[in-house]
Amino acid sequence: MQVSTLIGQKKARFFSPMDYYRYSQAGLTKHSVITLAKNVDVSVSYLTSLADINIRTLQRKSDEEKLSSDISEKLLQVAQVFAKGTEIFKSLNSFKEWLETPNISLDGAVPSKIISSRYGAEMVLDCLGRIQYGIYS
Repeated sequence: MQVSTLIGQKKARFFSPMDYYRYSQAGLTKHSVITLAKNVDVSVSYLTSLADINIRTLQRKSDEEKLSSDISEKLLQVAQVFAKGTEIFKSLNSFKEWLETPNISLDGAVPSKIISSRYGAEMVLDCLGRIQYGIYS
């Protein structure tokens, strides 16, 4: 599944890091957060905890109100991880199971616990890339 589909913005195109940067600077909407939660089958409160935003703050926003660039960037990185993971595992459920399993290539960290950090998300994406190419991870 594409990141643009996960966030409910089918017209958005993410071909390079600059695309992610520009989109995060423009800001995601509350609607995008709700759509992402629905599409990856997680709670909105789980996403808000990853993005470091209070759930009550999100609830007060209108559906089309923009979130800050920092929060949007974190949510896009989560969407990127889910998009890559479901592509590699061919199933959202299989990927979510992997996401909750301690991983030796991440020094025993549970991937879902580290994707809220830019460095953690990069490590998880690197690990997924190794899996994609058949390298033990």
